[in-house]
Amino acid sequence: MISACGVMCSECPAYHAAEKGVAYQRRIAAAWRRIYGLKEPAANISCGGCLGPERDLFHTSRRCKARRCCVRNGFGSCGECPMEACADLEHAQAVWDGVPEIGAKLSAADFARYARGYCGHRERLGAARPLRPTGRAQPPR
Repeated sequence: MISACGVMCSECPAYHAAEKGVAYQRRIAAAWRRIYGLKEPAANISCGGCLGPERDLFHTSRRCKARRCCVRNGFGSCGECPMEACADLEHAQAVWDGVPEIGAKLSAADFARYARGYCGHRERLGAARPLRPTGRAQPPR
């Protein structure tokens, strides 16, 4: 499952974390504190994917303007949008740009659990865009 900006929701440890239990949420909160410096309470660690129902979102995803635009326009991701440049998408993607550098310092297991889903978001979203004959993204029909 891909987010509006190209992150792999299904590889994010918060994806459906509440269903995995409090102990799992505590491990994620501790890892995010250690790796990213986030001080997120374990109870907040859960998300149904950024394009899911508002009540199932990680609280920071609720404020994402790119996500809101996708929902409002019925897109499965920003890759379906005919706009080639978008400040909201750029802001959403910029949040994840530093993860590969952080991830390079992690063990292979920690990278797989806590960073891989956030890496390659720009390329993933670019690959999701349909091409026009000129090589530019096409608007949805």
